[in-house]
Amino acid sequence: MLGKRSSQGRLFATSTLLSDGQLDSLGIYGRLARESHRIFRDDDFASLYCSKNGRPSAPPSLLALATLLQFLDGVSDAEVINRCRYDLRWKAALGLETHDLKAPFARSTFQLFRYRLILHEAEGLIFETSIRVARDAGLLPKKLRLSLDSSPVRGRGAVKDTYNLLSDAIKGVLGSIAEKEERAIAEVAEEADLARHVSAPSIKGSVEMDWSSEDERRAFLASLLADCAAVAALAKQAECGGDELELIEQVIRQDVDEDPDDGGGAPKIRRGVAKGRMPSVVDPEMRHGHKSSGKGYTGHKAHVAVSESGVIVDVDVTAPSQSEGSKVSEAIAASREVTGSEIDEVLGDCAYSTRNAQQEAAESDVTLTTKMPGHRRGYFAPGDFTVSEDGTQAQCPAGEASDKCVRRDDGYVHQWSRKTCGACALREQCTKAKRRTLMMPPDFHERRARERYARSAEGRAKIRKRVGVEHAIGRLKQRGAGQARYFGRKKTRLQWMMIAAAVNLCLVFDRANDQKARKAA
Repeated sequence: MLGKRSSQGRLFATSTLLSDGQLDSLGIYGRLARESHRIFRDDDFASLYCSKNGRPSAPPSLLALATLLQFLDGVSDAEVINRCRYDLRWKAALGLETHDLKAPFARSTFQLFRYRLILHEAEGLIFETSIRVARDAGLLPKKLRLSLDSSPVRGRGAVKDTYNLLSDAIKGVLGSIAEKEERAIAEVAEEADLARHVSAPSIKGSVEMDWSSEDERRAFLASLLADCAAVAALAKQAECGGDELELIEQVIRQDVDEDPDDGGGAPKIRRGVAKGRMPSVVDPEMRHGHKSSGKGYTGHKAHVAVSESGVIVDVDVTAPSQSEGSKVSEAIAASREVTGSEIDEVLGDCAYSTRNAQQEAAESDVTLTTKMPGHRRGYFAPGDFTVSEDGTQAQCPAGEASDKCVRRDDGYVHQWSRKTCGACALREQCTKAKRRTLMMPPDFHERRARERYARSAEGRAKIRKRVGVEHAIGRLKQRGAGQARYFGRKKTRLQWMMIAAAVNLCLVFDRANDQKARKAA
């Protein structure tokens, strides 16, 4: 059942014993001591608990506040309990008595509350509470202009090569069998002659072989595949390990060529990286990604929407392959719902300049203003060509009309002949190919207009305002959002939402303190 905090507080609570000046010196902890009852309400979490059966739970408003403090300070679950017992700031914020060294809840109860949020798909409750507080403080007017951006999140799971991935997957199946039969995993592995997968931290480190020899590498891989087949047979016999077996099959599909056509006979590691490759068995949802062409990472991608006042109004975590443009309509819809405000414009960087992003914004009745990708330095850009409104006629910067116009899909392709380009004095600024080609998609003129606006003084001034989202992501990463604390994307999304809630409340309280200081002056 839902447990509730008393609205009266305690006679010897830390927040009661401290003076107003002492509470002010505690910063956000002092503000939470004064306002936590208004911010976090037990009834907001009623859907997480049974309404009729069971004994009263620890008050979810208290657990929510402790969860917020955990991400605010970046501490572990064990440290949360210690701070509830010994930290004066936490005691003040939570309304605990100064002399009481007993924690208000057990560590398992605290962890269970986090699991409840995820299982009930309510991980956004505390984040939405911070937005409500920001709206009540006047930081979210009726009309909003949002700024969008994304950021890489390094995954929690260990990234391993194919050999160790297969070994870890085998160990996972062995663990499932051991749990089903209520036996030790080492005993199950010994009986199946698979002890090498559980006795050493790395399967590659447990064998002696010449890794420069392709024949030995392929023979070792074949032995691992044989172990996979053996453990799969054991799992089917024990009628367990379905998810773990799927991991083995996925590793083999993405990394192993079981029937190579090079005449070697034995299986080999597939060349290249498979699309959507799973690099970790411990966290199967991690993926390889790129923040830029020369900078890669392994983990997830976070998408953030921020208002002009700096309040974070939407957070989501996806696979790195999820494009920024595909999240525009979702971010707009979620922001509208949680803020209750009308959104008339969105700002973004070059990643949001795609046709898909513009289409999603148009379908949401929102103007999307973005930076535009630059053209190749030292060469003419598409905007330097003169093109008719219908796209059927084109003239290059040298004044030569195209020699050929071909219909392609919904647009056109203009081509200049080798003779025309070969004799052109501007050839070095135009192309390295034998002749110039100009693609004419249906939105050619629209993109040129957006390029001109992005380069104008008005456009540059407006786009500069999206720096707020970069500052917000910086504040999130300062509190540890750049590294996943947990395995799995849902838990990582919870982490980002909790840190965003802490950042929002810090912003609200800082603005309130600034206003108070101005009035005092």
